[in-house]
Parts: sequence; C-alpha cells; structure tokens
Amino acid sequence: MVVLETKSKSGEVAAIAAVCLAGVAAAANLVGAVVLVRSFLRDPGELDDSLTLFTTLGALVAMFAFAYGGVLLARRDESGRWAIVVAAGAQLFLGVLGLISALVNYDSEYGIHWFADESVARSILIGLGGVPGAVTAIVNHSWAAALSGALFGALVLSAVALPWTAAYTIARPEGVAGPNV
Repeated sequence: MVVLETKSKSGEVAAIAAVCLAGVAAAANLVGAVVLVRSFLRDPGELDDSLTLFTTLGALVAMFAFAYGGVLLARRDESGRWAIVVAAGAQLFLGVLGLISALVNYDSEYGIHWFADESVARSILIGLGGVPGAVTAIVNHSWAAALSGALFGALVLSAVALPWTAAYTIARPEGVAGPNV
C-alpha cells in the first residue's frame, strides 16, 4: 500500500509540474504573438507580411495545444499529455532548427531580418517567446534565442514524457475526472 501511495503522489507531482509548464508555454506563445502583431501594426514595413501571419498563426495553434493539453492532463486524460508532447516537440524542433541555422550561418537571401541587433540577454527572452521567438532566432541567426527556445521545449517535453506523468493518466478510474479523492 505504501508503494502504491508513493507512486500516486509522484504521478501527481509530475503531472502538476507538466501542467504548470504547459501553462507557461501557452502564455509564452500568446505573449510572443501579441508582441509580433503589435510590432507589425506599429511599423508594417519592418516585418515580412506572410512570415508574420504564419508565425502568429503557429503561435496561436501552439498556445491552444499547450493550454488545452494542460487542461486535459489536469483531468487525467491521456490525449492531453500527447497534445503537449506534440507541441513541445515542435517547439524543440524549431529551437534546434534555429541553432543549426545560427551555427552554419544560413541566410535565406530574402532579406528578412526583424528584431535584429539584440543583446544576448534580450535574445534569450525573445527565444522564450514560443513560436515567434523560434522564428526570430532562425531569421536573425541568434544562437542564444534558439538555445533558450530549444531548452524550454525540452523542459516541457521531459516533464510530460516522464513515466510518472503517464502513470498518472493511466491510473484514472473510469468516469472520474481529476485526482482521486
């Protein structure tokens, strides 16, 4: 009985951590989208129209995936865990893509450069802005922004992929939403 109770508590702690990280990731994507749209509306000539549109849409989709996945995970639904896994995996992939483009100094030759000439500390904050931060890292060859975005995606992914988080969703009794009382 003691082992089962300890395993249950570990699963609850892991699930709570995963839900909190998913909430932070959802908020980061929302803030990144708002900053991007606000910058675009202030000076439309500074940012590329189509890249701004698709980056904002990507941020909103990621925000929804993280937020709804977090809600479902809190209700002990396995599909919420998988939604967060996919969103965090995409975040990690974009961060790694940004790192690769910064390391090989990839230039698309489209002349798209936005939010350039930032300090390393500010680039780290930009990279934590979800999808807009990752796209900014790719466009500006910012290794700091790409690294922070990739590390945050890896952190969320590792919290959701823990075996205790999976056990938390599997251990749900039939017809019960939320923790066992």
